[in-house]
Amino acid sequence: MRTFRTGRFDRGRLPGYLRRICPNRAVAEVGDIDPSQLRNAGKKLVLLDVDNTLTAWHGEDVPAASSNWIAGLKAAGLRTCVLSNTRRPERLRRITERLGIDFILGRFKPSPRMYHQALEKYGVRPEEAVMVGDQLFTDVWGANRAGIEAIWVKPIALKEFVGTKVSRLAESMVRGSLYRVLEERA
Repeated sequence: MRTFRTGRFDRGRLPGYLRRICPNRAVAEVGDIDPSQLRNAGKKLVLLDVDNTLTAWHGEDVPAASSNWIAGLKAAGLRTCVLSNTRRPERLRRITERLGIDFILGRFKPSPRMYHQALEKYGVRPEEAVMVGDQLFTDVWGANRAGIEAIWVKPIALKEFVGTKVSRLAESMVRGSLYRVLEERA
């Protein structure tokens, strides 16, 4: 992956077709997201992707940075839920049990169905939730379709599902347009 850039996106400067896949911001790793800032922004629910967001693809070892961040979310009073379309639900169950968080298994993202299920399950409005994931065309687009703020995270590892590699090619074609409206941190 070319250099991943971090900061906030000025989504209003994008044409509608690009705004659909544009996150609100990009971070290098989940630990760069401050739980207290989320809470102070009115967030009550943090929706999460697993592969290459919290763990390496197909891995079950959760890096300390990810587990510490999850603990920080809980300490800040934020609820967490993984949204997954995995074909390995037992692996997902082991990971989420280890982290002490819930999950919703459902249709392929970017379908907004899982996002809506999570909002209903936790009794929150879209503006009270945030999605954290590593893919524009699944995690971010799905969140945007559900009216939920999205934070794009640099993938943990390069090893990925073949379908994700195809998606990454598409991401590389739009990344430059998105970066034109990125307000990078100093």
